[in-house]
Amino acid sequence: MENDKEDMDDRAQINLDCDEAVVLFELLSRWSNSKPPETPDSACFESTAEGAVLNTVLYSLERQLVAPFKPDYDLILRRARKALALQWDYPTLSG
Repeated sequence: MENDKEDMDDRAQINLDCDEAVVLFELLSRWSNSKPPETPDSACFESTAEGAVLNTVLYSLERQLVAPFKPDYDLILRRARKALALQWDYPTLSG
């Protein structure tokens, strides 16, 4: 039982630069929106735990980011997407 507790205390840290954080924030915000078709279909998830983790990441980004509350957020987001688009040249996450 003690080993289980030790495993639960393990933490992972993810470091994102500003562009990555803004783009991820926008994606998760859009996915959490109740308007279709923004939220991924339930077939996308194998467990409700995945949704819980995504919500945790979104709330963490909400607490840390200032950009979404700036009047020029649309411009900040466009620039971030443009900068990051050069790093991925595939139409889907799996390539």
